[in-house]
Amino acid sequence: MIKLARIFQDRMVLQREKPTRIWGESGSAQKLSVLLNGVPLIEGAEVDGHFSLILPPQAAMTDAVLSLRGSTEEDELEFKEVDFGEVWIAGGQSNMEFPLEFDSDAAAQIAGANDRHLRFYDVGEYAFDGEEEEGFKNSKNWDGWLCFEPDSARFFSAVGLYFAKRLREELDVPFAIVGCNWGGTTASAWLDESFLEEDPGLRIYLDTYRENADGLDLIKYRKQSAGVRRLLSSPAGERLSEHIWQGHPTFGDIVMAVPFIGKHALYMAASGPESPNRPAGLYHNMVEKIAGYTCRGVIWYQGESDENLASLYGKLFSAVISCWRGAWEDSLPFLFVQIAPFGNMLFETGGDRFPDIREQQEWVSKNVPGAYMASIMDAGMKKDIHPKDKRTPGERLALLALGKVYGRDILCEPPEAISAERRADPTHIEIKFANAGEGLFLKGDPLRGLALFDGSGREVKRWTAKAEGASVRVYTDGPVAEIRYGWTGYVDANLYNSAGLCAKPFRMQVV
Repeated sequence: MIKLARIFQDRMVLQREKPTRIWGESGSAQKLSVLLNGVPLIEGAEVDGHFSLILPPQAAMTDAVLSLRGSTEEDELEFKEVDFGEVWIAGGQSNMEFPLEFDSDAAAQIAGANDRHLRFYDVGEYAFDGEEEEGFKNSKNWDGWLCFEPDSARFFSAVGLYFAKRLREELDVPFAIVGCNWGGTTASAWLDESFLEEDPGLRIYLDTYRENADGLDLIKYRKQSAGVRRLLSSPAGERLSEHIWQGHPTFGDIVMAVPFIGKHALYMAASGPESPNRPAGLYHNMVEKIAGYTCRGVIWYQGESDENLASLYGKLFSAVISCWRGAWEDSLPFLFVQIAPFGNMLFETGGDRFPDIREQQEWVSKNVPGAYMASIMDAGMKKDIHPKDKRTPGERLALLALGKVYGRDILCEPPEAISAERRADPTHIEIKFANAGEGLFLKGDPLRGLALFDGSGREVKRWTAKAEGASVRVYTDGPVAEIRYGWTGYVDANLYNSAGLCAKPFRMQVV
């Protein structure tokens, strides 16, 4: 009997204009043919056990029928309403997972959802073999293809939806987002353990896990772990989760959260074999289920959960990119979001260390070919780690895709400070920027997020600044040795280029 991987279903979207991989299992040795709208694409391929076939590239099309024919009637499969278009994987943690129903423009987006050829597939969030069979989780919207229609739109990744809508408008082809993400996860859960084992700097993730798991009473652990999953999937747990998505917890929510926070911490902790945050856990239980599904690239929004080992994030995220490219056997472009401004929320205070993560993300964008970063330093929320404006990151990722992947001659990158030099007549500091376009401008006055420091590390309080062409000129009477912009957990930044893209944070010495 022929059985394909779960992602191959009715209403799937296959990547256009690239050789397309399909894979599955055959219960016996036989010859397999693949037909598109009745026309053979592959004839008489020998299959036995696990198999993988490559379909020839196809132009964009809608509502096709893909058929597989083996040796018997039992070995015939037919998939209907199949589109060929653009496919992107949406990876990361909660800000990528963030459902459209909690977006600031959710009501209008859901009411206007009427596009059968914009689709979403969400990989089920299961951390270990057997978790799906427990039946604790509400999985009805996982592992199936959804069309952008009113009854299903609210389940779409909001960032993924805005990204897809913008590109569908520009490219006029079917579009799909394949979500593979889980809130609260470190990047170390999303790659094969070999990448951690082979790098002395990254081995700390495996060593820490092994030390914590050593001597674990597995019977007791699994009982506690199951109790946590049952509790988090209960109506009370789902209500709390919804309130956290909404970002406006009441005092009652906070009181109710206390026991849940401890239990959720136990579940997320990388101390046992059922934790979603154990090294490589989600790679094996989520990514491998779709690895090789032909796509154009990856969009990624993650990093908040790695603030405790921020100095390693650049190397860790680079390893994730290498791992996924190897799994797909394709040098996939990675378009990622620099994490949003944030101060604190409930028991989460990691915003103080977010500048270090952002600096590491900047390093990845400079050192990993095909990795491009969007800045959203103007789109955070001080008291909510889940900003409700997901249009901004989604559309800025789409702009990056248009410029870097689809070859449009457009300004698609945020302003980037490249030098800070003292000038005379009158005395001031000129900060020069790349990616200014037709010129920088401020939304409102004064420039927000800028901080000046003298040679002793004391902050210089009195200054004025103005945007002028591709520069920002800063006027001050005191000596300045260092300039920082957006170098705090939370900032409401307001410096833009002519494409309306917000400047990236930076710190640099004045020369």
